[in-house]
Amino acid sequence: MCRLAIDAVKAGNKQVIEDVKRLAKYKDKLPQTPQEFCNQIFHTVYMGMSKQSSKDTRQRAKDLADAIGAFHNDLDIDEVYQAQKNLVQNTLGFDMKFKVEGGSV
Repeated sequence: MCRLAIDAVKAGNKQVIEDVKRLAKYKDKLPQTPQEFCNQIFHTVYMGMSKQSSKDTRQRAKDLADAIGAFHNDLDIDEVYQAQKNLVQNTLGFDMKFKVEGGSV
């Protein structure tokens, strides 16, 4: 989509130029590459857990975001997972476990 938008901008499509200015808050200078435009409109987040997420997996997410020009964040969701797990355990009396911890699919 960003490639098509930049092609249209370069072709002088007035509607697309106005849309790009509105969406990405450009005023005078328009983006020159799809990645530059993507960086303004697309935000990626890798939400992993400190024990379950490898460096390789995190790096692949960052590499993909870099390749398309997206703004990227990496964060751990251990506290969110634990809160959900506690909620299920306290409400249903069921102890959730990953398969590698003796749980089931």
